[in-house]
Amino acid sequence: MKFSAQKSILHPALAAAKLVVPAKPAIAIAGCFLLRLKGNNLEISTNDATSLGLCLNVQVNGEKNGEIAVSAIDFTETVLNAPDGELIVSTEGLNLTVSWGEERDSDLTGRNSEDFVKTPVIEPDCHVELKVPDLSYLLAKVAFATSKNSDSRPSLTGILLEAEESKIVSVGTDSHRLSRVYIQPENEKDFSFTRQSIIPPRAIQALQSATTAVGDSEAMVSMDFSETYLKFHTPNVTVTAKLLEGPYPSWRPVIPANLPISIKFNTAEMLDVLHRVNASTDKTTHTARLSIQDSVIKISAVGSRRTREKIACVYENPEKGEPLHLGINASYLMEILKICDCEETHLLVNGEHSLCEILPAGDSSKLLFLLMLVRLPE
Repeated sequence: MKFSAQKSILHPALAAAKLVVPAKPAIAIAGCFLLRLKGNNLEISTNDATSLGLCLNVQVNGEKNGEIAVSAIDFTETVLNAPDGELIVSTEGLNLTVSWGEERDSDLTGRNSEDFVKTPVIEPDCHVELKVPDLSYLLAKVAFATSKNSDSRPSLTGILLEAEESKIVSVGTDSHRLSRVYIQPENEKDFSFTRQSIIPPRAIQALQSATTAVGDSEAMVSMDFSETYLKFHTPNVTVTAKLLEGPYPSWRPVIPANLPISIKFNTAEMLDVLHRVNASTDKTTHTARLSIQDSVIKISAVGSRRTREKIACVYENPEKGEPLHLGINASYLMEILKICDCEETHLLVNGEHSLCEILPAGDSSKLLFLLMLVRLPE
């Protein structure tokens, strides 16, 4: 195998592919890239040997077709440390050389490509198409609410995708908070998404990184699902991932049908005061008190330190003149408000000991957050 390519083209692709490689591979070949050259197309494949695989295509100046497996870390670092400009990559047997001038090169020991861990072949029964930015939107708005602990309920570490009429609804929850967003497929005629699937966020992160590296960041993504696997495919990137197993919480009944108490406030103002108040809260619970009366929200830390703030609001309560005291995880609320990314936020509740619904003002049909309220000390 022999080809030449600009470092500025080759390195971003390698760096994106390396994100899939396990930090401590159980077997040496699982820490490798499979490089396959055919004409001017360099195919870079990698997987974590358990649940996630990535293949991306880079256009190079090919001289001799061939394939080899090589350490992902060593090859990526060699290209990164090479000077800017054209690099020549060649193989002889199981030896790979990266050169950037006469007697200026670096040798790496490769492995037999036949030993590379194969990515499963998927026989899909569901198909849908989205654009890469729509999947990126999904990750940004939903993945933050997924659980970070996979020990007890692995399904909660994933993003739920399911169909609702001609739209896709995605949900993330860790049982303390929930995020839901609707996504409209580009081609409704090709919409055949009929199952409930739980996607590991790493699959979307891998797609994001790879499509950015090879120029597919605005491309259409073909999404194919089987009972146990999914495949994302753009013109130059393929991501294969094992779906997460286990039951997902029945989330629709959790969304309240009637929340009569409404509080509307400026998002940036609330974030500003929460930042200061949260510094004084208990570092385990991050509990803050929101006391609402008339047109003012008073925010204070619940903990050994005292910090008080207040901001203006629009407060509507059927119990006229009655104050409302809410216990809330300040850290969670800050995270939701950052995700909302809107001028005003709408907070709806039914009382002091239930949950609150948080909506970006003017966008309630697409994006919704739920946050469990915290019982305040007497």
